[in-house]
Amino acid sequence: MNKVISHPFLQPSFCGNKKVHFLFFVVVLMQFGSLSSVFGLTGGKRAVIIRSIASSQLFMSASSSLACDICVVGSANQDVTVYLASSSSGDPNKPHPLKWGETIITSTTSSSQRSSEITCGGKGANQAVAAASFFPTKNNKNVHMVCRVGEDSFGKTLLRNLSEANVSYYDSPEDTVISKNSSTGMASILVDGNTGDNMIVVVPGANHDLHPQDVKIPDGCKVVLTQLEIPVPTAITACQIAVKNGCLSILNPAPCNDITIPNELYQNVDILVPNEVELRSLCRNTDNVDDEETMARKLLTEKRIRRAVIVTLGARGAMIVAREEHNADTISTFHVQAPPELPCHNQPVVDTVGAGDAFCGALAAHLSSVLLQEQKITSQDIIAASTKACGFASISVRTRGAQSSYPKLNEIPHCLRVVPQGNVSSNKSSHNSSQTNKIPLTFVTGNLNKLKEVQNIMMSDNDENNNFPFTLTNVKLKDLPEIQGRDPIEIAQEKCKWAAKRIMGPVLIEDTSLCFVALNSLPGPYIKWFLESCGHDGLNTMLAGFDDKSAYAQTICAVSFDGGKNVHIVEGRTYGKIVSARGDTKFGWDPIFQPDEGGGKTYAEMTMQEKNAISHRARALANLKELLQNSGPKL
Repeated sequence: MNKVISHPFLQPSFCGNKKVHFLFFVVVLMQFGSLSSVFGLTGGKRAVIIRSIASSQLFMSASSSLACDICVVGSANQDVTVYLASSSSGDPNKPHPLKWGETIITSTTSSSQRSSEITCGGKGANQAVAAASFFPTKNNKNVHMVCRVGEDSFGKTLLRNLSEANVSYYDSPEDTVISKNSSTGMASILVDGNTGDNMIVVVPGANHDLHPQDVKIPDGCKVVLTQLEIPVPTAITACQIAVKNGCLSILNPAPCNDITIPNELYQNVDILVPNEVELRSLCRNTDNVDDEETMARKLLTEKRIRRAVIVTLGARGAMIVAREEHNADTISTFHVQAPPELPCHNQPVVDTVGAGDAFCGALAAHLSSVLLQEQKITSQDIIAASTKACGFASISVRTRGAQSSYPKLNEIPHCLRVVPQGNVSSNKSSHNSSQTNKIPLTFVTGNLNKLKEVQNIMMSDNDENNNFPFTLTNVKLKDLPEIQGRDPIEIAQEKCKWAAKRIMGPVLIEDTSLCFVALNSLPGPYIKWFLESCGHDGLNTMLAGFDDKSAYAQTICAVSFDGGKNVHIVEGRTYGKIVSARGDTKFGWDPIFQPDEGGGKTYAEMTMQEKNAISHRARALANLKELLQNSGPKL
C-alpha cells in the first residue's frame, strides 16, 4: 500500500475555500537526479519524500546595477498536470474517491483537450509572468526574477520561458541562477476536470538552494514580491531589503502548511496576501471559530504587518483589512470583486491552478505603477489594484494551465490595465491615472437609461468633478428580493445589505416612491405595482374623495462598502401634486405628478434638463455625490 507523507508543500488550491473532495497520488519520476532523493522504500511501502533544505544565513545584499519596477524572489517549477474527467460511477459531479493501491486511468475531458500537460510554473515564476503581462513587450525591465533552477533540460526551459515573457533574471557567472547540486523543482498537479479544483505535490529541488545571500534587488525597484516555496530565511531577507530600500514588500504565504512564520518576516511585510485556507492556517484556526475579517485583523495587529492583509476569496473576490495611511491605528475593511463588465463572468471555471499567482502578480503590477507616480500608496490605491487583480485572476480560471491562462497585454481588458509609464508626466496620463485608480461602485439596476442618467449626474468629466473617487458600473440581480414594508428607508437598507453580500464590493441601491399626503404617504414604495394595476386614471381616482391632492416624489440611495455591515442613506424629495395625466404617457407616473417648482408642467412635459434641475432623483444623487466625495470608502 502506498502512503503520502505530510509536508508543508502539499497545499490546497488558491482563492477561496476550495476543499478537494477527492484524494489522488501522482509520482512523476524525473529523468535526472538521484532516485534516492525522490523515493524511499521501507517494508515494501513507498513514500513520497519531499526534501526541505533551510538556511539560517542572513545576508543583506546590495542592489544590483540592473533596473526594474518589480522584483519577484521565488520559485520556478516544471509543472506536470493531470486532469481527472469524472468519477468511476460515471457521475460528472462526483469526484473520484481514490483508494490506496488503486491505479486510475483518466480520459480526456473533451475531444479537443489532453488529459495531461507539462508546463512552466512555480509560484514565483507564475507571479513574475503575470506581472509582466501588464507591460509592453518591447521593454523587459519592468519585472525581474530571483530564482534557482537545476542544470538540466527543465531548468533551461524555465529560463527560456522567463525571457519570452519579458522577465529578466541574473545569468552572469557571479550571479548564476543555476544550481549544480539540485535538479529543477517540479510540481505534480491533479485537477478535477468538472470543478477546476486542484491538489498539488511539490518537489522543491533547486528552489531550496536559493539562499539569503542570493537576494539582490535591482535599482529603482518599487515592489518586492515573494512566497514560501523558497526557504523562509530567503523570504525574510527579500522583505528586509525591500523595507530598507523603501520598496513595497508583498508576501504571498503559500504554501504555509506546518510552517511557522517568524515575526521577523511578518514585521517586514507591507501587504500579506493569503487565501481563506492559508488565513486559517496562519491563525491556527482550522475549526472555523473566527470569521475571515476577525482573523485578518488579528494578523494585521498582532503580527504587526505594516499596511494591509488582503484575503483572496475565490468567486467572492477579496477582502482588504488595511491601516489608514495617515493613522496606522485606524483599521478599515473593504470588500472588492472583479469588475462586473468583464465578459468572462458568464464563462465556466475550468482550472484554478495559478489563479492566486495571477492575483499577486496583477496586484504588484498595479501598485508599482502607482509608486512610479506617488511616494506612497493610499487605501484607495490598494482597493483599485485589488479590484483589477480580481479581474485578472477571474480571466485566468476560464482556461487550462497557470502561466498559459494569463492574458497578454493586448488581451487584457482596458478596465484592468495599468497606466502607461511613458505618459506619466502629461496631463492626459494624469487624467488616465486618476481614472485608473478609481474604485468601482456597482449600481444594482438593469435599466441602462437609469444608469446613464446617474452617470451623467455623478460622473461628469469637467474639472470640478475630476476628484470623484469612483467609477460607476452596473449589474442586474434577477433574484434581488422585493422587501415588504411601509418605510422606504428600511426597504432600501435591506436591499442594499442583500446586494452587498452578493456583490462583495462597493454597492449602490436606488429606490423611488410616490407618496400621496392624503393617504398617509401611500402608494409610497409600491407605486410601481399600483401603476401597473390601476393606471394613471386609477391613481387619480384614489384621491377622488379628498380635497388634498398634494404628494411628493422621493428617492432613497443606499450605499455600502463593507459587505452590508454598514449602510449609508441619502434622500432626495420633490413636492408637488397629483393631476390628470399630461405629457408623454410612456414615462411611468411622470404624467400625473406636477412639481411645485415646475412652472405648471408635469414631469412628463419637461425636458430632461428641466426635470434634472428639480427632480427627486437628481437631488438624492447630488447628496450621494457629496457624501462620496467627502468620505468615500472611509464610510
